[in-house]
Amino acid sequence: MDNFGAARKTETAIIPKGTVINGNVEIEGRLEMYGVVNGDINSDSRVNISGDVTGNITANDLFAKDSFIVGQIDCAQGATVRENTVILGDIKAENLVVDGAIQGRIDIREGITVGDTAILDSDVRAKTIQVNNGAAINGHCSLCYADIKLEDIFPVTEEVQEPEPEKTKEVKEVKEVKDPEPAEEDKPKAVAKPKAIAKPKAVKKAEVAEA
Repeated sequence: MDNFGAARKTETAIIPKGTVINGNVEIEGRLEMYGVVNGDINSDSRVNISGDVTGNITANDLFAKDSFIVGQIDCAQGATVRENTVILGDIKAENLVVDGAIQGRIDIREGITVGDTAILDSDVRAKTIQVNNGAAINGHCSLCYADIKLEDIFPVTEEVQEPEPEKTKEVKEVKEVKDPEPAEEDKPKAVAKPKAIAKPKAVKKAEVAEA
């Protein structure tokens, strides 16, 4: 079925199980959805989902059970995500009760109750949060809407800076290394000067008598 009427005015609209809608659904009134919607859902009243939705959901309030939803959810009032429900997308609402699994940012203006079967892979912003034993939360939780001023509870103190340690100069001690003196037997002995050799006397030529 293509395009479930851009504007279908009815008290309660029902999309039965086995029905596949490719297109947006806009309802003035309550919606009971048990089939598959590939498109956005817009309602000014309550939306009950027990099926699959690939698209954004805008409603006064939402109840989801046994559902698989891929898209953003924006509720003027509350949202309830029961067990066997997986939501891949951000949720904005006044209040939230979750027993299923959500992956996406959660922005709740009032309170959020996280049941013991809930799995949240989400950053959570709320006024109050109640987490039951057994729930799993992976993300940052901020009570940014709470009527609490942290500076009234935790006084702001000036950060004291520790003095930097003095840099010590490295003094390298240079020692003069002297060669070891040789042992007595290793010292070279003085060489005696050779005695002067006497020059041979001049031999006079023999006078030969004339015969």
